[in-house]
Amino acid sequence: MIKSIEYQCINAIGNSLDLDKMLTEVISTFVQLSDAIGGAYIITAPHPTKIITIGKEFFLPNTLSLKIDSYEIFPIEQTEYLLDIPIDNEHFLFLFSHNIDLDIMGSMFSNFRIKLRNAISACQSVEELHTKNALLSNQVIEEKSINKINEKLIVDQSRMAIMGEMIGMIAHQWRQPITIIGMVANNLILDINLGESVNEKLLDDLELIDKQVHYLSQTIDDFRNFFRPNKLPQTCTPMQISKEIVTIIGKNLEEHKITLSFIGDMESTFISHKNELLQVFLNILSNSKDAFNEQHTEFPLITFHSKVEGNLIQFIIQDNAGGIPPDIISHIFEPYFSTKNAKNGTGLGLYMSAIIIEKHLGGTISVASDHLGSLFSITLPINSNKDSNSVY
Repeated sequence: MIKSIEYQCINAIGNSLDLDKMLTEVISTFVQLSDAIGGAYIITAPHPTKIITIGKEFFLPNTLSLKIDSYEIFPIEQTEYLLDIPIDNEHFLFLFSHNIDLDIMGSMFSNFRIKLRNAISACQSVEELHTKNALLSNQVIEEKSINKINEKLIVDQSRMAIMGEMIGMIAHQWRQPITIIGMVANNLILDINLGESVNEKLLDDLELIDKQVHYLSQTIDDFRNFFRPNKLPQTCTPMQISKEIVTIIGKNLEEHKITLSFIGDMESTFISHKNELLQVFLNILSNSKDAFNEQHTEFPLITFHSKVEGNLIQFIIQDNAGGIPPDIISHIFEPYFSTKNAKNGTGLGLYMSAIIIEKHLGGTISVASDHLGSLFSITLPINSNKDSNSVY
């Protein structure tokens, strides 16, 4: 039973990057499975503030636990006890109507305090990012109203919007290996406590943990490389581009049951600003994903076709998401033009894609559409190894 509670609480930690939703789900899961009659999350600095409460309401004790690496049990009434698990200046409190197994519950909840601390930090970072995005959006709108739009500011805002999506994608990529590591580690602790540890099994379990850790490390390196400024052109191939696309957005497309296929010349080399080009591809693929969701496409498919003709390389991205309405297709590369609502779209993605391709990479971008889907065509010089006006 203890294993089940811990496993489900760890799963709840990774289910959302919204702080309130994540904390509510963790507390609700623990309250439900541990037979607690109430739970709360509070912040003690600069003064005690109750943020989230689940179940029975209760008053805070005059003093809270100072055991930053452990927990404490406070008697509230003759038949009620309060379990307090501190994490820095934050406390998770659970009210029980009996004192049975509270040490076990406190010890078990403390086992994943680091995961909770990291998850809270990640959620707070996302909230901060959304706030900065909102501020940047307001600044850009003000600049537009007086006809003094700063292109660098728009590029930064567009890139921050993608960064927000990337954080969500990292969470999806990491959820399974983190769960595996947690389960294996907990099983090892249980085996050791029960005296059932076997060297061969211990070695297998540690190798599994090491494999998952390497996967997590590689994933974060891939995402970090995408955001790393690189002012010099790089030699790359469509195959390398496809692998980075799959690394960054592949899991997200899989979750939406979208098939992404790469065809054509995948091995020819070309020289360009790879990260800028990846940003364009991710903008287009993200738009296709949103169109599939809006149209409820039964078998969503995106085809990514690469081909080399003379001194040019062409990328054709085609989907079956129902196409772009004829009355708006001529406006989709304009700044602030978006078919999405204010929450899901800024109108900058395709505008910045056109700026990057035409002004910074020396190529062309165009779009065609019918009732079946849309087709984006991007043509670049095969050798851009010269000074360019890179946006990074």
